[in-house]
Amino acid sequence: MLAGAGGFAIVLAVLLPTLVYDRLAVTPLDIAATTVATTAEDAGAEVLDAQTIAGSGPLSIDTNVPLTLQRFITVEDPSDADRVTFQVGATVRRADRAGDAGLLTASVDRVTSDRRTGLPVEPAGSLQTTVDSPAVPLLRNGLQHRFPFDTQPITYTVYDATAWTSFEANFVEETRMEGLPIYHFRSVVSEVDLSTTTQSPINSVTLPASKWGVGDGDEPITMKRWYSNVRDIYVEPTSGSLVWGEETPYQYFARDSAVPEITIFKAALALDEVGRLEQVASARDAADKLAWLTSRGPAVGYAVGGCCFIAAIAVAVIGSRRSRRAASGMSTSPRR
Repeated sequence: MLAGAGGFAIVLAVLLPTLVYDRLAVTPLDIAATTVATTAEDAGAEVLDAQTIAGSGPLSIDTNVPLTLQRFITVEDPSDADRVTFQVGATVRRADRAGDAGLLTASVDRVTSDRRTGLPVEPAGSLQTTVDSPAVPLLRNGLQHRFPFDTQPITYTVYDATAWTSFEANFVEETRMEGLPIYHFRSVVSEVDLSTTTQSPINSVTLPASKWGVGDGDEPITMKRWYSNVRDIYVEPTSGSLVWGEETPYQYFARDSAVPEITIFKAALALDEVGRLEQVASARDAADKLAWLTSRGPAVGYAVGGCCFIAAIAVAVIGSRRSRRAASGMSTSPRR
């Protein structure tokens, strides 16, 4: 019986990091979470004042604008044993204006990903940015809402929902958050001409020089919309969970990408402290569960199996000795 229990423990130790891990190391299908990113209290954003677009004077840029970026992520169909579809509703609001006057952007983004690798799979994703227009189908070729299980300190490709294309995310360092090992990656987007990657009526705009603020006349001047960003991504490597992030998006109008002329949006946004602590706690829980499959569970299995085999051998040896002693006692007993 002890040998059987030991064999079972050894088999379990072998299966946990292989077959069992492959079946359980998948993205959950019950995700429903809200995250909030904000500008720092004394470091608001620069935002093109939409109210000056229709006015008679030049365009105006508001400074030190407090912003809130809110994302609500859920799992939708199609989702099954191998794939998961994320739907993310996102809004960017300026906190100094109420109601619709404070809403800068709103979108609904959908992408279907492999539950193990995090990479996009069929069907193609989509993005909706206005209520009265249908979602635009968008193919993806990079990570977006999570990294793969067993994330490595290498360069990955991540998808940028503003540029509608992907960029490299380079490994920066290993750090710790609340005692949890974390990998820090950085993705740099530099001077992207959004008219070549996205569909928007403001990707190329023609206005009088006086409206642009580059002269007093009505000479028509066309400017393109450009985009840059530095995005820092913090990942719990065992589960691939995103635990924190910060970015510095910058959109601007210019005739030359190297010479910004009118700021559309410039900010430094970071996940707030409440969200960071929640994400770290969730990642820790996921990492602990996976550790029982990859290290703790097998270690216990091998230890229990070894102890059972040793105990079985000991019992067998003791039993054998008792049998020999009994047999010896019977052979030397006096005859009547």
